[in-house]
Amino acid sequence: MSKRIDIIDGSKAVSKIYGLIYTCKCGWIDLGHANPEGTEGVKNLLWKPMLSETGKRSRDGKGFKISYSQVMKKFITAGETRHYYVKLGLTKQQKESVALSIFIEVSTEFENMQGSLPYSIATKSGFSSEDLISNLLGFYRTVRPGIDYLLAFQPVSKDAAEKIWDTYGAVENNKNTSFAPFLYPCSECKEKIYGPMCGLLPEILNTIKPAKKGELFRMWDIWSDGL
Repeated sequence: MSKRIDIIDGSKAVSKIYGLIYTCKCGWIDLGHANPEGTEGVKNLLWKPMLSETGKRSRDGKGFKISYSQVMKKFITAGETRHYYVKLGLTKQQKESVALSIFIEVSTEFENMQGSLPYSIATKSGFSSEDLISNLLGFYRTVRPGIDYLLAFQPVSKDAAEKIWDTYGAVENNKNTSFAPFLYPCSECKEKIYGPMCGLLPEILNTIKPAKKGELFRMWDIWSDGL
């Protein structure tokens, strides 16, 4: 859960792997969640296994197993894990779509878990306004690296970000159950926002379309279990 002390100047965010910044296009961004090597484990737990297809082979010989988890470590350690059957031999574009669907599902379930008892006693960060959008940014930075996403989102100064925090409160005050950004009025942003509100997802984070469960992937079950 991000705190006011975590806020840093947006111009320094590119070289940082931890901290909290405010951006005009995506609202609050938690750099730890947006880090491909960070706690969400997108790179090593999801994308690398998806590319290599080295998971356990299915009974029908046409698919492999992907297990993806997200974990919190507060006063207690808890997480969400899902197991999936993914068809062998998918194109890279298809793998991006399948990986995004898995990522969205597990991220959403993880936030649900954090917001439920007894976990909500340890943390109030379930569906905090920066969580899902930061997760999505981390996904894109993993799957489609080499793009200066943060610069495109127009990060603001530390002073401007702190004014938003002081005016509208902590990031967990406004819950956001979607992957669209939650935006606040900011003096350094050209687009005028007249109150805390959900905005539109920038096109740069909307170029991969999530696949539907069915032909390309589905949940791993007893009928999938194989070699």
